[in-house]
Formats: sequence, C-alpha cells, structure tokens
Amino acid sequence: MNIQRFIPAKAHKAHNETILASAFVPAGMRAPFDAAWGYLENDSAMEAHAHPTAEIYVVIRGQGTVHVGDEQEAVGPGDVIEIPPDATHTMSCQSDGPLLWAALWWPVESRGQIPQ
Repeated sequence: MNIQRFIPAKAHKAHNETILASAFVPAGMRAPFDAAWGYLENDSAMEAHAHPTAEIYVVIRGQGTVHVGDEQEAVGPGDVIEIPPDATHTMSCQSDGPLLWAALWWPVESRGQIPQ
C-alpha cells in the first residue's frame, strides 16, 4: 500500500512562489493525467494563470474562493471545480486554517476532443 499525504515541510513553492505544491501520484504510476497538491495559508492567493490543459480542483480542507475567467465562487471541502483549457484561474484562502486542494490536469485530446 502506498499512501500519499501532503506535508507542507516537504512541498515546494510553485506559481511564482505563491503556493506550496507537491506531487501525489506515486512515482512509477503511469496515470493519464498530471496531479499535485495545492496549499495556501490564510489570507493568501495563488498567482492567476492559464494553460492549454483541462483541469479540475478537488477541495480537501479549508475555505476559499476560486476564480475562473470572469466567475468567482466560494469553495470548501468536497467541492470539485472544472477549469477549461486556456481559462485564467486562481484560488485564495479565507479560512482560519490552510486551504488544501488536489489539482489534476490532462491534455484536451485525452478527453476525446480534438483541438481545432
């Protein structure tokens, strides 16, 4: 059995050092997606960014706000956020403790769509 846990002390800074991140797919596993933990302390925000992949965030712990394009929504544990390819997106933390989420992303082609 291999259990992956997010440990802030073992994470690295990502998105221009605005979040802590670490991989959670076990080494050697050939998953059809890339994945990482995202972690923010209270009153902080991830750098807004966009990329050509499809992505989902699954909120694990904490309360925050997600921004995708021109939309924003409060999020908490159990929420799953779909982020379309090329959409600018960010997360911010507004809870007494940290905000932790799992991010999974994959090329658009793997969803059965063909880029035009």
